[in-house]
Amino acid sequence: MRLALFGTLWSRRDDGTVVASVENRSALDDLEWVGIEPDEMAAPANDKRVAEVVDELIDQGRAYRCYCSATELREMSVNPTGFPEPVFYDGRCRKLTAADRAAMEKMGRKPRIRIVMPEELPTLDGIDMPRPKSDFVIVEADGTPNDLFSAVLSPREAGATAMLVDGGRVRELAHWLVIAHVLDWELPDLRVLPPWRAVDTAQANETPTTLTIAALRDAGFVSVALLRAAAEAGWDPGDATDIDEMAARFSIDDLSPDSPIFDYDALKKMNGDLIRKMDRFDKIQVVGEYLERKGYPFMERDPAWQERFVETVTAELDTLADAEAWASILLTSTVDYDREVARTVRNPTTHALIDTFETAMDEVIEGDEADSRTWRRVLSRYRSSATAPGRALSVMRLVLTGQREGPNLTGILTLLGPDGCRGRLEKARRYIA
Repeated sequence: MRLALFGTLWSRRDDGTVVASVENRSALDDLEWVGIEPDEMAAPANDKRVAEVVDELIDQGRAYRCYCSATELREMSVNPTGFPEPVFYDGRCRKLTAADRAAMEKMGRKPRIRIVMPEELPTLDGIDMPRPKSDFVIVEADGTPNDLFSAVLSPREAGATAMLVDGGRVRELAHWLVIAHVLDWELPDLRVLPPWRAVDTAQANETPTTLTIAALRDAGFVSVALLRAAAEAGWDPGDATDIDEMAARFSIDDLSPDSPIFDYDALKKMNGDLIRKMDRFDKIQVVGEYLERKGYPFMERDPAWQERFVETVTAELDTLADAEAWASILLTSTVDYDREVARTVRNPTTHALIDTFETAMDEVIEGDEADSRTWRRVLSRYRSSATAPGRALSVMRLVLTGQREGPNLTGILTLLGPDGCRGRLEKARRYIA
């Protein structure tokens, strides 16, 4: 996401055209959700064009057909971890004669295309890259270019003038430089974006490489929070919250050369703060859309209740997933008790506490509405009148929600309302009977 964001800002600031070469529609949809959209889609090089380029390279002695089997490859030296190809290729197929190749093809072997490593390897100022040391594959046996070849061929065919490269792919970058050199392509303005790193080892499973936009959206993060977090990871966006505002102040030279720290907890805090700063309508919209996606009938409730719900839950949430804890209690037709909770609900002491609670409601609440202050008075009177005051609130939480812990009881009661509360008390009574 950072790569797409800063690449877009770079292009927008220089009045350029953002060309996307990603064919993954879901990835483009995720970027669009956070406000990052390309101007054009680069068409992948078709089979005919790939074949033309490959034939030219072979004719020039810059590439050759490799017929090695998987078994033969396993006999070769192993490349260091992280290299695009697992083996250090020994170049044996580079020496095949036309007769040798014909014999291989008669045996049914289909060749892959390997690039011939140039004697002098191209470099990139300021970038320390592990250098490829053996001929590597650029086209697979079925004739399709691999990711290494496509990463250079597609932008070359599109006439790219600037490229931002993920610093986490420096091993691949070294191979891209070789391919560009062999293709006689003068590289465009090329910059490397330092990769994100986790704040500590405890967050090894919570890094941008594992938390995709789709995963973070599903976890309850809002688009503006992800956009801001990506922008702040190596650059100062000021108060800007959208692409146009960010582009107006962006300079590619302002990007930090250091790897930014990814702090999941800080991202959650930012997310919660941004949700609370939204206006009333936007808050209802983002909470409602999230809960509907999770299967809760939020939009079926009347607008006044929706507003009360959102104002109650957003006061203490970090992500929209926190609202789901409330929805699981309030946006269901009834409450379910597991075996252990049911045992508590059946206890005669619980029956007495239900009666005490309903009496407190009758004494405090007038009419069919009650705000949070009224419910706090109900809880206070209930607890002071209960025969077991130490267990009073925890038992009532079990009766009303079926859960031993969760959202605050006052908020639950406010959103249930007197009628909803009495309905759940009545169910508990029937359960006891």
